[in-house]
Amino acid sequence: MKHKNSLTRKTHFLGTKIRNLRKRNRLTMEDLSARCIKMDAESAPSVSYLSMIERGKRIPSEEVLEVIANVFQKDVNWFLDDLPDEGDITPTKGSRGE
Repeated sequence: MKHKNSLTRKTHFLGTKIRNLRKRNRLTMEDLSARCIKMDAESAPSVSYLSMIERGKRIPSEEVLEVIANVFQKDVNWFLDDLPDEGDITPTKGSRGE
């Protein structure tokens, strides 16, 4: 997998970006999982797997990351860049979007 080393190093930012993007879009983990299933049922992450990704406990496969990127209409590399924008990693106060 070409992104394996990048994913290993950037797991924390990756999960944080996904969580805050999800919250900004007012999606629950269940909502995000359901949208991923609509995009690609075979590669879609479960709610529990999404939770582990967001907490930095799991590194998503390239296929899973591509599905998530497609849901948010982002390039996969956006999730992997070294210097995340402050707005991408700082949650908006008061928006719980669990």
